[in-house]
Amino acid sequence: MNLVMLTMLLLPVTIFSAMMIAAASGHRLALRRLSRPTPDAAVGAGAIDAAALGLLGLLIAFWFNLAATHLDLRRSLIVEEANAIGTAWLRLDLLRGDDRPSAQDQFRSYVDVRLAQISGLHANDRRAALATQVNDLRSGIWTSTVAATPHCTSPQAAMLLIAALNEMFDSATRHDASFNAHTPTAIVVLVAVVAVVASILVGYDMGTHKRFEWLHTTYFAALVALTIWVIYDLEMPRYGLIRVDDYDRTMREVREDFDRVPNAARSR
Repeated sequence: MNLVMLTMLLLPVTIFSAMMIAAASGHRLALRRLSRPTPDAAVGAGAIDAAALGLLGLLIAFWFNLAATHLDLRRSLIVEEANAIGTAWLRLDLLRGDDRPSAQDQFRSYVDVRLAQISGLHANDRRAALATQVNDLRSGIWTSTVAATPHCTSPQAAMLLIAALNEMFDSATRHDASFNAHTPTAIVVLVAVVAVVASILVGYDMGTHKRFEWLHTTYFAALVALTIWVIYDLEMPRYGLIRVDDYDRTMREVREDFDRVPNAARSR
Protein backbone atom coordinates (compact mmCIF):
# COMPACT_ATOMS: atom_id res chain seq x y z
CA MET A 1 0.00 0.00 0.00
CA ASN A 2 1.51 3.34 -1.07
CA LEU A 3 1.21 6.72 0.59
CA VAL A 4 -1.71 7.88 -1.58
CA MET A 5 -3.87 4.86 -0.79
CA LEU A 6 -2.99 5.10 2.90
CA THR A 7 -4.03 8.76 2.89
CA MET A 8 -7.33 7.85 1.21
CA LEU A 9 -8.06 5.45 4.07
CA LEU A 10 -6.85 7.62 6.94
CA LEU A 11 -8.25 11.00 5.84
CA PRO A 12 -12.00 10.26 6.34
CA VAL A 13 -11.33 8.29 9.54
CA THR A 14 -9.24 11.15 10.95
CA ILE A 15 -11.82 13.78 9.98
CA PHE A 16 -14.66 11.75 11.50
CA SER A 17 -12.78 11.10 14.74
CA ALA A 18 -11.68 14.74 15.06
CA MET A 19 -15.23 16.00 14.51
CA MET A 20 -16.68 13.63 17.10
CA ILE A 21 -14.04 14.60 19.66
CA ALA A 22 -14.57 18.29 18.86
CA ALA A 23 -18.35 18.01 19.27
CA ALA A 24 -17.95 16.21 22.60
CA SER A 25 -15.45 18.84 23.74
CA GLY A 26 -17.82 21.63 22.76
CA HIS A 27 -20.63 19.95 24.68
CA ARG A 28 -18.47 19.60 27.77
CA LEU A 29 -17.39 23.23 27.48
CA ALA A 30 -21.04 24.33 27.34
CA LEU A 31 -21.91 22.29 30.43
CA ARG A 32 -19.01 23.85 32.29
CA ARG A 33 -20.13 27.30 31.14
CA LEU A 34 -23.70 26.62 32.31
CA SER A 35 -22.43 25.93 35.80
CA ARG A 36 -21.37 29.59 35.87
CA PRO A 37 -24.26 31.23 33.98
CA THR A 38 -23.95 34.72 32.50
CA PRO A 39 -27.02 36.62 31.29
CA ASP A 40 -25.88 37.36 27.73
CA ALA A 41 -23.83 34.21 27.06
CA ALA A 42 -25.96 32.98 24.16
CA VAL A 43 -26.49 36.27 22.33
CA GLY A 44 -25.61 35.85 18.63
CA ALA A 45 -24.58 32.20 19.03
CA GLY A 46 -27.09 30.94 16.46
CA ALA A 47 -25.80 33.32 13.80
CA ILE A 48 -22.22 32.25 14.46
CA ASP A 49 -23.16 28.55 14.22
CA ALA A 50 -24.98 29.15 10.94
CA ALA A 51 -22.04 31.12 9.55
CA ALA A 52 -19.55 28.35 10.46
CA LEU A 53 -21.71 25.62 8.92
CA GLY A 54 -22.31 27.77 5.84
CA LEU A 55 -18.57 28.35 5.45
CA LEU A 56 -17.97 24.59 5.72
CA GLY A 57 -20.54 23.93 3.01
CA LEU A 58 -19.04 26.61 0.78
CA LEU A 59 -15.51 25.22 1.13
CA ILE A 60 -16.64 21.66 0.43
CA ALA A 61 -18.58 22.80 -2.65
CA PHE A 62 -15.54 24.75 -3.89
CA TRP A 63 -13.23 21.75 -3.40
CA PHE A 64 -15.70 19.39 -5.06
CA ASN A 65 -16.00 21.66 -8.09
CA LEU A 66 -12.21 21.94 -8.34
CA ALA A 67 -11.72 18.16 -8.09
CA ALA A 68 -14.43 17.47 -10.68
CA THR A 69 -12.82 19.99 -13.04
CA HIS A 70 -9.46 18.24 -12.62
CA LEU A 71 -11.06 14.88 -13.40
CA ASP A 72 -12.71 16.17 -16.59
CA LEU A 73 -9.44 17.75 -17.68
CA ARG A 74 -7.51 14.51 -17.13
CA ARG A 75 -10.04 12.52 -19.13
CA SER A 76 -9.93 14.98 -22.03
CA LEU A 77 -6.12 15.00 -22.07
CA ILE A 78 -6.00 11.19 -22.29
CA VAL A 79 -8.19 11.33 -25.39
CA GLU A 80 -6.12 14.23 -26.74
CA GLU A 81 -2.88 12.25 -26.44
CA ALA A 82 -4.48 9.18 -28.04
CA ASN A 83 -5.63 11.29 -30.99
CA ALA A 84 -2.20 12.91 -31.32
CA ILE A 85 -0.49 9.51 -31.35
CA GLY A 86 -2.96 8.19 -33.93
CA THR A 87 -2.42 11.21 -36.18
CA ALA A 88 1.37 10.96 -35.96
CA TRP A 89 1.20 7.23 -36.73
CA LEU A 90 -0.85 7.86 -39.89
CA ARG A 91 1.56 10.55 -41.03
CA LEU A 92 4.42 8.09 -40.92
CA ASP A 93 3.09 7.03 -44.32
CA LEU A 94 4.65 10.24 -45.62
CA LEU A 95 8.08 8.69 -45.07
CA ARG A 96 9.91 6.75 -47.74
CA GLY A 97 9.12 3.02 -47.73
CA ASP A 98 12.45 1.83 -46.31
CA ASP A 99 12.40 4.48 -43.53
CA ARG A 100 8.88 3.67 -42.41
CA PRO A 101 9.29 0.24 -40.69
CA SER A 102 11.99 1.52 -38.30
CA ALA A 103 9.88 4.55 -37.34
CA GLN A 104 6.82 2.35 -36.79
CA ASP A 105 8.77 0.02 -34.49
CA GLN A 106 9.88 3.02 -32.45
CA PHE A 107 6.28 4.20 -32.21
CA ARG A 108 5.15 0.80 -30.93
CA SER A 109 7.83 0.83 -28.24
CA TYR A 110 6.99 4.41 -27.28
CA VAL A 111 3.27 3.75 -26.84
CA ASP A 112 3.95 0.53 -24.91
CA VAL A 113 6.07 2.45 -22.41
CA ARG A 114 3.52 5.28 -22.23
CA LEU A 115 0.77 2.80 -21.40
CA ALA A 116 2.92 1.34 -18.64
CA GLN A 117 3.79 4.83 -17.39
CA ILE A 118 0.27 6.28 -17.17
CA SER A 119 -1.07 3.44 -15.02
CA GLY A 120 0.50 5.35 -12.11
CA LEU A 121 0.79 2.34 -9.78
CA HIS A 122 4.58 2.06 -9.66
CA ALA A 123 7.25 2.47 -7.03
CA ASN A 124 9.42 5.57 -7.36
CA ASP A 125 12.36 3.72 -8.90
CA ARG A 126 10.12 2.05 -11.49
CA ARG A 127 8.46 5.37 -12.29
CA ALA A 128 11.85 7.00 -12.83
CA ALA A 129 12.96 4.16 -15.09
CA LEU A 130 9.83 4.50 -17.24
CA ALA A 131 10.34 8.25 -17.51
CA THR A 132 13.90 7.68 -18.69
CA GLN A 133 12.68 5.15 -21.28
CA VAL A 134 10.08 7.57 -22.59
CA ASN A 135 12.64 10.36 -22.93
CA ASP A 136 15.06 8.07 -24.75
CA LEU A 137 12.34 6.88 -27.13
CA ARG A 138 11.23 10.45 -27.82
CA SER A 139 14.80 11.43 -28.68
CA GLY A 140 15.17 8.39 -30.92
CA ILE A 141 11.88 9.01 -32.74
CA TRP A 142 12.69 12.68 -33.25
CA THR A 143 16.26 12.08 -34.45
CA SER A 144 15.39 9.30 -36.88
CA THR A 145 12.32 11.12 -38.24
CA VAL A 146 14.17 14.38 -38.80
CA ALA A 147 16.92 12.44 -40.59
CA ALA A 148 14.30 10.79 -42.82
CA THR A 149 12.28 13.93 -43.68
CA PRO A 150 14.46 14.85 -46.71
CA HIS A 151 13.13 11.65 -48.26
CA CYS A 152 9.46 12.56 -47.73
CA THR A 153 7.20 12.98 -50.72
CA SER A 154 7.45 16.79 -50.42
CA PRO A 155 8.67 19.50 -48.01
CA GLN A 156 5.05 20.13 -47.03
CA ALA A 157 4.66 16.46 -46.11
CA ALA A 158 7.79 16.66 -43.94
CA MET A 159 6.35 19.70 -42.13
CA LEU A 160 3.09 17.83 -41.47
CA LEU A 161 4.98 14.90 -39.98
CA ILE A 162 7.18 17.07 -37.76
CA ALA A 163 4.13 19.02 -36.55
CA ALA A 164 2.36 15.75 -35.68
CA LEU A 165 5.37 14.57 -33.66
CA ASN A 166 5.51 17.89 -31.79
CA GLU A 167 1.83 17.62 -30.92
CA MET A 168 2.25 14.00 -29.77
CA PHE A 169 5.06 14.91 -27.38
CA ASP A 170 3.32 18.08 -26.17
CA SER A 171 0.08 16.24 -25.46
CA ALA A 172 1.98 13.66 -23.39
CA THR A 173 3.52 16.47 -21.33
CA ARG A 174 0.10 18.05 -20.73
CA HIS A 175 -1.31 14.65 -19.83
CA ASP A 176 1.42 14.00 -17.26
CA ALA A 177 1.15 17.50 -15.82
CA SER A 178 -2.62 17.15 -15.30
CA PHE A 179 -2.15 14.12 -13.05
CA ASN A 180 0.30 16.06 -10.89
CA ALA A 181 -2.13 18.98 -10.51
CA HIS A 182 -4.08 18.68 -7.26
CA THR A 183 -5.99 21.00 -4.97
CA PRO A 184 -3.50 22.90 -2.77
CA THR A 185 -2.91 21.26 0.60
CA ALA A 186 -3.80 24.52 2.34
CA ILE A 187 -7.40 24.22 1.08
CA VAL A 188 -7.69 20.64 2.35
CA VAL A 189 -6.33 21.69 5.74
CA LEU A 190 -8.71 24.65 5.83
CA VAL A 191 -11.70 22.37 5.15
CA ALA A 192 -10.61 20.05 7.97
CA VAL A 193 -10.11 22.95 10.41
CA VAL A 194 -13.49 24.50 9.60
CA ALA A 195 -15.17 21.08 10.00
CA VAL A 196 -13.62 20.68 13.46
CA VAL A 197 -14.56 24.24 14.51
CA ALA A 198 -18.13 23.73 13.26
CA SER A 199 -18.31 20.50 15.29
CA ILE A 200 -17.20 22.36 18.43
CA LEU A 201 -19.96 24.90 17.90
CA VAL A 202 -22.55 22.18 17.26
CA GLY A 203 -21.49 20.38 20.44
CA TYR A 204 -21.58 23.65 22.38
CA ASP A 205 -25.09 24.41 21.13
CA MET A 206 -26.28 20.97 22.27
CA GLY A 207 -24.63 21.59 25.62
CA THR A 208 -26.93 24.53 26.26
CA HIS A 209 -29.75 21.96 26.37
CA LYS A 210 -27.65 19.65 28.59
CA ARG A 211 -28.06 16.67 26.26
CA PHE A 212 -25.53 15.38 23.74
CA GLU A 213 -27.22 13.96 20.62
CA TRP A 214 -24.86 11.15 19.67
CA LEU A 215 -26.96 10.00 16.72
CA HIS A 216 -27.19 13.39 15.05
CA THR A 217 -23.56 14.18 15.72
CA THR A 218 -22.45 10.84 14.29
CA TYR A 219 -24.53 11.40 11.16
CA PHE A 220 -23.13 14.90 10.72
CA ALA A 221 -19.50 13.82 11.14
CA ALA A 222 -19.96 10.73 8.96
CA LEU A 223 -21.55 12.70 6.11
CA VAL A 224 -18.81 15.33 6.14
CA ALA A 225 -16.06 12.67 6.30
CA LEU A 226 -17.70 10.68 3.49
CA THR A 227 -18.00 13.77 1.31
CA ILE A 228 -14.35 14.66 1.88
CA TRP A 229 -13.33 11.09 1.04
CA VAL A 230 -15.28 11.17 -2.25
CA ILE A 231 -13.72 14.50 -3.20
CA TYR A 232 -10.23 13.20 -2.43
CA ASP A 233 -11.06 10.11 -4.51
CA LEU A 234 -11.83 12.42 -7.43
CA GLU A 235 -8.36 13.94 -7.00
CA MET A 236 -6.65 10.54 -7.31
CA PRO A 237 -8.23 8.83 -10.35
CA ARG A 238 -5.48 6.20 -10.60
CA TYR A 239 -5.98 4.85 -7.08
CA GLY A 240 -9.57 5.08 -5.81
CA LEU A 241 -13.03 4.01 -6.92
CA ILE A 242 -13.56 6.88 -9.39
CA ARG A 243 -11.04 6.05 -12.11
CA VAL A 244 -10.12 6.96 -15.68
CA ASP A 245 -9.49 3.40 -16.85
CA ASP A 246 -12.25 3.61 -19.47
CA TYR A 247 -10.48 6.55 -21.06
CA ASP A 248 -7.14 4.72 -21.01
CA ARG A 249 -8.79 2.27 -23.37
CA THR A 250 -8.59 4.88 -26.14
CA MET A 251 -4.79 4.72 -26.00
CA ARG A 252 -4.82 0.92 -25.89
CA GLU A 253 -7.06 0.86 -28.97
CA VAL A 254 -4.65 3.16 -30.79
CA ARG A 255 -1.82 0.78 -29.90
CA GLU A 256 -3.84 -2.18 -31.18
CA ASP A 257 -4.37 -0.36 -34.48
CA PHE A 258 -0.60 -0.34 -34.97
CA ASP A 259 -0.60 -4.14 -35.35
CA ARG A 260 -3.63 -4.39 -37.63
CA VAL A 261 -2.85 -5.46 -41.17
CA PRO A 262 -4.64 -3.28 -43.75
CA ASN A 263 -7.17 -5.04 -45.97
CA ALA A 264 -5.14 -4.14 -49.06
CA ALA A 265 -2.11 -5.92 -47.64
CA ARG A 266 -4.15 -9.03 -46.79
CA SER A 267 -5.45 -9.36 -50.33
CA ARG A 268 -1.96 -9.51 -51.81
